[in-house]
Amino acid sequence: MIQTKTAVRWLAYILAVLALVATIVPAYAQQNTAQVDKAVTYIRSQQQPDGSFAGFGAGSTADAIFALSAANQNIAEIKQGSGVSPVEYIQSQATTVASDPGVSAKFLIAALLSGQSPTFGGTDLVVNVEQSYNEQTGQYGKDVTTHAYSLIGLVAAGRTPKAEAIDALKKLQLPDGGWSFDGTPGTGSDTNTTSLAVQALKATGDTSDAISKAIAYYKTQQNADGGFPYSQTSQFGNASDANSTALSIQALIAAGENPQNWARGGQNPAQRLAAFQNESGAFRYQDNQPEDNALASYQAVPALVGKTLPLEGIAIALPAQPGASPDPSASASPTPSASASPDPSASPDPSASPIASALPIPLPSTPPSGGIPAQLPDTGVEDWAPAFALIAALLILSGFAVNRRRA
Repeated sequence: MIQTKTAVRWLAYILAVLALVATIVPAYAQQNTAQVDKAVTYIRSQQQPDGSFAGFGAGSTADAIFALSAANQNIAEIKQGSGVSPVEYIQSQATTVASDPGVSAKFLIAALLSGQSPTFGGTDLVVNVEQSYNEQTGQYGKDVTTHAYSLIGLVAAGRTPKAEAIDALKKLQLPDGGWSFDGTPGTGSDTNTTSLAVQALKATGDTSDAISKAIAYYKTQQNADGGFPYSQTSQFGNASDANSTALSIQALIAAGENPQNWARGGQNPAQRLAAFQNESGAFRYQDNQPEDNALASYQAVPALVGKTLPLEGIAIALPAQPGASPDPSASASPTPSASASPDPSASPDPSASPIASALPIPLPSTPPSGGIPAQLPDTGVEDWAPAFALIAALLILSGFAVNRRRA
């Protein structure tokens, strides 16, 4: 009888540990390995001879870097034949995008993900972003997407964004809990911009109720098939699309939600996202637009691996010296090309994607010139947690065996 009670007790412990493991690592992230591999192969095929990636401007290359980093690819080694790497491309374009805070913010994060100092070619991307700050509006740049990317980029670079900038983002939240791409109520909330806003707030450590309000907004946006549209009120329709579903998944995870608990019509958002993948490995934008879509593919990968901002668990290169102080008198630059588009199907905007938090990627054996390794804040599950839980389970089993022998 004593042996039976002991066995039951140990079995309960084992089941508890196994349940913990199941909650630590989203099942869809484990099950999507083959799909991610196919998507990575497709994305790499989109690289151009100059190191960039197909899409809608320079920002698309940053989106591709986010996706490949999330899939644990070494960005510096990605080349088409004897071509150049994405790292070399963003270095060559840094001066060109200097006047565009939206693309500068995306390039900043892409450089850090690639293990590079964000200062190259005489251009300091951190300073570019900081100088776009407008004292009157409290925003970096002129639109919400640029502002959110800027907050994320500054946090990634080890800077502390202005408190007024964080407050400005929260003040731009609309009554329904979402954010519009241009910050105006008339435009209406959309799932894409809201995702970036949620991830930016999470990256800055904000603990206000703005995030819980955003989750309430997402509950009103989910379709019966488990996916998400750009907006339920969009003039272009409200069918689920891969881009918006991926972004919504990342917002949910950033807010501490488990996407698997958001099932509708027999599918949770992750399953609906996976269903958008074509045989080529690419993702289509919508089911009624079945052609391969590069942007949809870039945005899908981070969500498939369950990664969101900030880029947890990865070493980055910080500038050796603080950048120049922002010029309060400098007005925000013209609306950047990184802004989200109100018509996601007609002109999908690369910057509407969130930045996936990358799995650890190899960095140079020595820190990039002018930089030191640093660790981004950790808001998600540690990469060692599943292994730790497995070790705990093995120890429990060992203890059970010892007790059994003693009995």
